[in-house]
Amino acid sequence: MATVAFATVGLNDQTVQAKSTWHTGTPTAIRGTWYYNGAGSNKAYVTYSAHMSKGQYFEKSDADNTYYKLPGYGLKSIKYRYLGQRVYELTGIQYSPKGATVQFDGKRMTYKVKAISKSKLYFYKGFHTYTKTPKFTVVKANHALN
Repeated sequence: MATVAFATVGLNDQTVQAKSTWHTGTPTAIRGTWYYNGAGSNKAYVTYSAHMSKGQYFEKSDADNTYYKLPGYGLKSIKYRYLGQRVYELTGIQYSPKGATVQFDGKRMTYKVKAISKSKLYFYKGFHTYTKTPKFTVVKANHALN
């Protein structure tokens, strides 16, 4: 009985340690591009690579009802820790796209996301539910928008 109790306490300690350990990079479960399919022109994206993120609103073209992907703000030197139940806490240093009028460079930002499924990501701040597939037409930004 004592061995079982000790083993259970040991497992709980390992679980707590795993949840509090920071890992370099982004979790593989959230890598790729995610889209916020908001109403009207309220659309956004976030892209996670192995060590960085970037995200931004889309610029809507009324002429052809398409959305242009603008250069993104993001985090570099990302670290994360797993909090359980598919929830991750991410932290990193903010950077701004080249030529941006608003600069966020150098500040640390920390936030939580939940990988609800392979195609749905939940943010605890800002826009909440992102999906892997946009429900609108996305085109690359032209030089006028860069």
